[in-house]
Amino acid sequence: MKHILLVEDDPNISSALAIRLRNAGYGVTIARDPHRGVRLAVEQPPDLVITDLYLPEMNGFTFVGQLRQLGLEQVPFVVITASQRAGLWESAQELGAAGYFEKPYDPARLMAAVGNVLNQTTPPHHLNY
Repeated sequence: MKHILLVEDDPNISSALAIRLRNAGYGVTIARDPHRGVRLAVEQPPDLVITDLYLPEMNGFTFVGQLRQLGLEQVPFVVITASQRAGLWESAQELGAAGYFEKPYDPARLMAAVGNVLNQTTPPHHLNY
């Protein structure tokens, strides 16, 4: 079973997304803050990280940077954000994001992207939805 680490501070969003992911057959661990997300990722490296961009105490890009510094650079990640600020998608691409979704995102498209990333044997291409 593929394992996903979901880093999202909004309990409604994290719960709804976790239910969808679990119903699709994935194992899911939720971290509502990035510091816990880092600890969880180090303890049990996930197959995929889905992270909100704006989190308490650090943003999703900094969070991903910390994972990379800790040797988890091979773990693909998908960004979800409520922001429509110009340049965020480009920044996510520069960091190697496997996907980028603005809230409210289409759950079916996000699930399709997750499936594509987790079922690839080659590095994921960038998905912008």
